[in-house]
This record gives sequence, structure tokens and C-alpha cells, in this order.
Amino acid sequence: MRAIIRAAGAGTFALAALHLTSPVTGGAQASCAPSSRAFAVDVDANQHQLLARRISLRTGTLPLREALDMLAETARIRLSYAADLLPLSRSVCLAYESATVAQILADLIRDAGVRPVVVGGDQIALASDRRSTSPEEEATAAPIIGRVGLLERVVVTGNTSELLDRSTPAAMSIVSGERVSERGSASLSGSLDGAVPGIWMWEQSPLSLLARYGSIRGASSFGVSYPKVYVDGIEVANSLLVTHLDPDAVSRIEVIRGPQGAALHGANAISGVMNIVTRQEGTDNGGARADLRSRGGTIASDYSASSVLAQSHAATLRHGSNTQSARLGASASRIGAFIPGAFSQHLTANGSVRRIGSRSVLTSTFRLFGHDSRSPSSPLQYLSAGNTADSNSTQSVRQFTVGGTATITPGERWTHSATAGVDGYSLRSAATLDDEYPSAIDSALHAATGNAVRATLKGSSIGRFGDPSGTAATVTLGIEHSVVRDRTTMRNMPEGPVQGVNPWSMNEVRSNTGLIAQIGGSVRDALFATGGLRVERNTSPTGLGELAALPMLGATAVREIGPATIKLRSAYGKAIRPVQASSWSGVLLGLRGSRRGSDLKPEEQAGMEFGADAHIGKSVVLRATRFDQKASGLVQPVSIAFRTSGTSTRIHTLYQLQNVGDVSNTGWELQGSVDEGPWSLGATLSLVNSRVDELSPSYTGDLRPGDRMLEVPSRTIGLNASFSQGRWFASSTLARASDWVNYDRLALLRATAGTTGTVAIVGSDLRSYWKKYDGVTRLGGRAGVGLTRGMTLTLDGENLLDQQKNEPDNITILPGRTISAGLSIAF
Repeated sequence: MRAIIRAAGAGTFALAALHLTSPVTGGAQASCAPSSRAFAVDVDANQHQLLARRISLRTGTLPLREALDMLAETARIRLSYAADLLPLSRSVCLAYESATVAQILADLIRDAGVRPVVVGGDQIALASDRRSTSPEEEATAAPIIGRVGLLERVVVTGNTSELLDRSTPAAMSIVSGERVSERGSASLSGSLDGAVPGIWMWEQSPLSLLARYGSIRGASSFGVSYPKVYVDGIEVANSLLVTHLDPDAVSRIEVIRGPQGAALHGANAISGVMNIVTRQEGTDNGGARADLRSRGGTIASDYSASSVLAQSHAATLRHGSNTQSARLGASASRIGAFIPGAFSQHLTANGSVRRIGSRSVLTSTFRLFGHDSRSPSSPLQYLSAGNTADSNSTQSVRQFTVGGTATITPGERWTHSATAGVDGYSLRSAATLDDEYPSAIDSALHAATGNAVRATLKGSSIGRFGDPSGTAATVTLGIEHSVVRDRTTMRNMPEGPVQGVNPWSMNEVRSNTGLIAQIGGSVRDALFATGGLRVERNTSPTGLGELAALPMLGATAVREIGPATIKLRSAYGKAIRPVQASSWSGVLLGLRGSRRGSDLKPEEQAGMEFGADAHIGKSVVLRATRFDQKASGLVQPVSIAFRTSGTSTRIHTLYQLQNVGDVSNTGWELQGSVDEGPWSLGATLSLVNSRVDELSPSYTGDLRPGDRMLEVPSRTIGLNASFSQGRWFASSTLARASDWVNYDRLALLRATAGTTGTVAIVGSDLRSYWKKYDGVTRLGGRAGVGLTRGMTLTLDGENLLDQQKNEPDNITILPGRTISAGLSIAF
């Protein structure tokens, strides 16, 4: 049987930034004027009844996956498709009045290389459009397709990039859940490095509680740079605590680099925005399905007498159809003593419920995460300084997220969305500022020790006007309010009667309220312009509110040249990061003197980006972006020598917080991918120049104008390849960062060994301890085979080059070469 659908696709229009309730991809809002073009649909008699069924459907803008689900619900049909054959995260918009199923499908699956095949009384399969398939082959395949709903694969070699979004002027990246599973890494760094240009995360040590971003288009802070992180549209209480993922629970990771996303997402989006979207699909027959996965292996280490055991186990339960579904998952992992006295274990649980109606989408989600570890001193530290190992330092973190989103489309013009959620954590850390010269991440960990809860409520309305094939406009109006309450615990005061004896804590409440307005226009689906503004008020413990205006402007031009689609884009954005814990930061870092946190001003970053994208045929994607951004008013914890008096004079290394400088971040981001048959190849390259522009005359630290920002690699590259055919699949990834400057922490330890309380190395003296690090390369791979229906065997390799040191400094130790085997069973 054959179905040939020829359709002129409806024009698309998108805002430059992101939809309020879908922090990244949602901003690419396709225009949604009613479709009025003529469709030529050729189907045979056997297919005519189902494909010619007429419905009215006005969905607003939503991902293709949800649009297909809503079509199936409204038309009362079952849709089957392979997840890797369709760009399921692409934003689409439907506005049909009495249109056939064939007409709507023609819009949704255009250029995707699939076609509808009726395989049952109420079921349509979106099968690969291979014209060489004979009627006999198709007849044989139809019963097999008819038994499934969403055709799952253990590893997918589908396109690494989304289809070109014609109107979005800002650079955005989407890492699909299939790609995350393909890499086989549970760390956020393992999922992003080399896959998203412009972002580099240092490899996550199993003993570390915080993520560590080396570069997000350079540095947006003298301390710790990080993006604003959401889980299913709910802002997390502390972005640095999102370090690990359950690969099987991730639908996609949406990423914006730079300040362009702040016009919708507000404060703390100074480096960018990241949204982790969890999976919510149902099962093929609307019933229940269970997936069990278990993996075990060994880790090599230069600091252990023998190989170390690593293991992970997970289970997932799903129930319902794609329009009404529920999901529950749990996983556990443990790593042994890759350095003497250490261990690390993670426990995660996640779940979701979704219902798709003819004019609404309702979702709810929850996440639980626990991490416990024993974190002794690095062997390099105690061997260098002549100390002994401390194996009794334990630390833990508990995190949770719960909330939901409702999207309603009452008519063909407007779509209304609302999101409400709560995220929180409790952190107990063994790290303190008692050690000499802690890194910025150590200070961030210390300042976060305690607990916090953030509540978020936001809503938006999107109106669409005009004809996308001629002139069209989109208007977005939104409001958002969030409040965070945290309690920071300091185990040891730097001086005074409670030193080393009593716990000491501080409580504070901060809030953010933002009003959002954006308008965009398009001409003939080829020229697009967008302007937006967020006005927000940030409050601090002092009770004084700070108003901020965060603008965004963008433009794109798209042209078809033969088999290629070329897009030129440019965007401007501005973002701020309010001073965190403004009245307490200084005390927590050992601040003394008049420069308390309440005197500090917010950090800012603003700048332009220019880019060009090319999609050639269905298999080749090329992207290039040039960015030029300036971060100003940045705050640095500046080390100072503080002398105590009493029975004996001691010298402590304490820290002052100051608005001390401006930083310029410039560079290039290049990305390309080729997908042909069973093969998929991809590459990324980032070139970054992050330098100090200006410092305050009163600055007493070690940086000077013209210096490179510490810990920022000048080059990062990524290469990935995958193959899948029949029962076999394999993938390999390589990520490399090179050429950065950081402290020689071993030399600092040697210089201060045995001098506690008598020597403090501060100010310009620290420059003599700068060290150039040449680079680090990570290589990993995964291979597998389907043994029987529902059973798959996998073999994984991580850190195959066995590099344990010099990332990002010469005192941090990572696990060595890791080889593991796994088995997954679905029933």
C-alpha cells in the first residue's frame, strides 16, 4: 500500500527568545494563523477513510511530539513512529478548521523523510519513505508495525541537530534524550561537553557536590560562572547542584549560551539558560511496561592498590498511551575508593503524569536526588604537604523538584500557559574555608551549605495575527514571580569564641518579580524581527528592591538555494546576576572591613552574536556563530591577610567581596553534522578569548588588565560518531579542552606547609603560582547488541585514555579508565 502526500507547509514564525513555560525551545514560536492553503492528497481506497477523517485542531505552539499526540487524541487514531525518524523537539503550530488527518500530517512530517501507512483499523504508522520498498515488503512489515506505538531503540543515530528554526536569532542547542543515552554518561558534563559548542564543564568528580563550568562563552564571573537551570520549566534553587542525570529519564536538554535568554528568564541568566525536560510518553498499547537495567564494571586508578568496583541499577515503569500517561523511574549507583578512603553513591527517583486533550496539555513532574560521599584529602595534597589522609570527611546533598504546567488553546489566536513548582535542597558539606587558598568552587560549596527552597509561579499568553505566507505578527505577554528562602550553615567561624565548636547559621529570603512583553514580525516566511523587554524587581534581605530592564533584539533572514536552506541571524541581549546573600556573603567568606555584601552592585553581561546556518538536503547541517559580550561589575572574593590579636598573633587568609572588574568574552562557535543511513557524524569547535578589561583602583587581588581569565580554556572540540543497523549499535565520543591558566595548587601547598597562622600569600604574590595547563582529552565509547526481543547487552568505556589529573588543576583526582558491561530487559 502506498500513500503519497503532497502539501505546501504552513509558514512558521518564532520569537527570538524562549517561551516562558518552556525555557529554551519554547521561544521558537511557530506562527499559528489558520491554515488556508490547498492540499493535494493522493491515497488509495484502503487508506482513504482514516486519512480523510476531518477534524478541527487549534493547538498553539508545542513540540512535534505533543502535536502528534494531540492529533491522535482528537482524531481518535493511533500513531506509530520511530523516535529517531522525526525531529520530535521541533516547535510546530496547528490551526485547522475541518481539515483532514492527511492534510495535518502533511504539515507535521514535511521534509522528515517519512510517510503515513495505514496498518490497522485505527492505526497509522509513520514509516521511512523508502520508495524502493515493494508492496510485498510493505505488506510483510505492516503487521509488525501494527503491534507498536512509539518504536523505541536502545541507541539512536538520528540527527544530532534540530531542523532549522527559521526565525530564532539566538544560538540554541538541543541534546536529545537519545543522544544522552547514546553517550551512556550519568554526569551532566558527560552529556554536554563536545555536544554543545560554547559550553565546557570540567569532568565531575564522584566526590564533588557541585557542577563546575569552565566556560560558557568565556567567564561571566570572577568566581563561579553557571547558567540558569530549569527542570521541566521549574527553576532550581541552586544551579550548581544539578550535576547528575538519569539518562533514561531525559527527553532532551535545551541550552542557550549568552545573555539573550534573560529577556524571558530574568535574573541569573547572565551566562545562559538550560532546561532539562524529562520523558513523558506512554506505551505502545496503552498498557503497562517495565524496563530494568543493570551495569557493573571496574575503574583503574593510580592511587588504589587494585581495581575499583563501579555499579549502577535502574528501573522504569510506564503506563498509558501517549495522550494519557504516567511514568515512574528510580536508579542507584555506587563507586568505590578510587582514592584511599573514598566512596560515592547516588540515588534518584523521578516521575511524571501527562494528559493531552483537544485544546489542552496538562503535565506534572517530580524529581528526587541524593548524593553521599566520603571525601578524604587528595593523595597529591597530603603527599605534597607532608600531611596524612583524612578518611572521615563525609558530605551529602538531597534535592527535590515538584510542579506542573498547563497549556490551553481556547481559540485559534491565543495560547495560555501557566507553570507552578517548588525546588529545594539540603546540603551537608565537609569542605570548609579552613584550608589555605580554597578554589572558587570551594567557596561556592561553603556558601551553599545548609538548605534552601525556591517557589516559582509564572504564566504567559501568546497571540498570533496575520498570514504567515504574507505578513504576520506574534505577541507574548507574561508574568513571573519566584521566592527563595535559604538557611546557610557555617561550621567554623574564622575567629571568635565559637571557632570550631558551635554551628552557626543565617537565614534570608530573596524574591524576583518580572513582567515580560515581546513582539515579533515576519514577511513571507523569510524575514523576521523580534524585540522584547523584561522589567523585574529583585529584593534582598535589606528589604530594598532593585529594578532592572533586560532587553533583547534580533533579526533573521532565510533563503532557499537549491537543496540548501541558508539562514543569517543576529541577536542582542542583556542580563544581570543580583548579589547573592547580599548581607551575609562577606561574613560567610570571612569578610572583614567596610566592604560588606550590601555595598555590592549586580553583575551584568551584554553583547551581540551573529551567525549563519545551512541545512543541505536532509543529512547535512552546518552552523557558525560569532559572539562579542562584555561582563561588567563582576564580583571577586579577594584574598587578604588578617591578623588576630590576643595571647598569640595569627594570620588568617580571609576574603573580601568587591565589584572589581570588567571582562570581555569574544569567540567563535562552529558545529556540523552528517547523518546518512546507519551512520551519524558530528563535530563542534569553540574558540574563546576571555580577558580582564578593567579593574578598580582599589583592587588588591592578583589579576591585571589584559590577563586571561583563570580556568577558561581557549579551545574546546568535540567529535562523535555512531552506527546502528539491525541488532547492533555502537558510538564513540571525544571531547578536548586545551590551553587554560589556573593556580599551581600543589606549589601553593608546598609553600604554606607547616606555616599555618604565620604566612599568607595574597595579592600580586599569587601571580607567581599561576600555571599554564596544556589540555585534557576524554574518550568514551559504547557498543551493544539486541539478544532477544526486549533484552539488550551493552559494553561501555569511559576515560579510555586514563587521565586522572590536571583537570582543571593539578590537585583534583578523577576516576581512571572505566570498563563496564550492562544488561537491559523490557517487558
